[in-house]
Amino acid sequence: MDTNKIDVLLKAVENGSLLTTAGQLGYTQAGLTHMMKSLETELGITLLVRGKFGIRLTEEGQRLLPLFENLVSANEKIIREAELIRQQNNSVIRLAAVASVIRTWLPDVISAFQKQHPEYAFELKEGDFSIYKWFDQGRVDLCITCNILNRRDFEPLMTDEFFACLPPDYPIGENEVFPIKRFEDESYISATCGEDYDIQELLDEYDVHPKKQNTRVDDASVISMVSRGLGVSLIPKLVLDSSRADIKAVPLDMPCTRRIGIIHGKAKDMSPGMKLFIKFLKQWFQND
Repeated sequence: MDTNKIDVLLKAVENGSLLTTAGQLGYTQAGLTHMMKSLETELGITLLVRGKFGIRLTEEGQRLLPLFENLVSANEKIIREAELIRQQNNSVIRLAAVASVIRTWLPDVISAFQKQHPEYAFELKEGDFSIYKWFDQGRVDLCITCNILNRRDFEPLMTDEFFACLPPDYPIGENEVFPIKRFEDESYISATCGEDYDIQELLDEYDVHPKKQNTRVDDASVISMVSRGLGVSLIPKLVLDSSRADIKAVPLDMPCTRRIGIIHGKAKDMSPGMKLFIKFLKQWFQND
């Protein structure tokens, strides 16, 4: 049922005149009369009595009047609530990021952004490979991650260097580098909870095939295991920066880095808050 017809009916009954109501609402009298007849046909009853006195509701119309008023009121509430939801959605930035980003520089970026734009809030999710799925399903607006899938919509922000993560008593000099090939001679601990796609890609690039332990743990657990002498690993700087474990982080003898960047939708599909935050994020690293 078209609630607009009900709203017009209530206004006409209040005015007691189709002519007056038509003038107020920008209809012709004939057009308004046709609308009322259409409503009566839809309901299968006569709603209005017309005469020299103007118009008034029939007995059937009077019976339906409270329901008509409730319907129009409910429709207005729905419209207001929908507008509120749109405003709230536009003020919330749904962001997914890898753990190492969330545990290091992202809180500082969000804090600085909200000082300039306190009207925006964040819905933050931590993930690894699942981040891409969340974005493609529309569950998040923006991803901050490494470019595991070599996506074309990836925009790099920073370069994150890998280090050899070694036990505290590992025999290596203070200024020495760790030969990446040496991983083949050590007990290697892999962070397979995150699938370690970026690290595996790096190892493949240098044709390194470590003797991996049968583990299924995250980066923090890998570092903890290394600190207790259970093996060695290859860990990016952002992950090491978020850890206080007693380990040696030693540079490698070959260039070993990953790119951290953003994935977002087309500008025409983004809220003003999203556009502001992406611009702010890029400037953060340009000025860093």
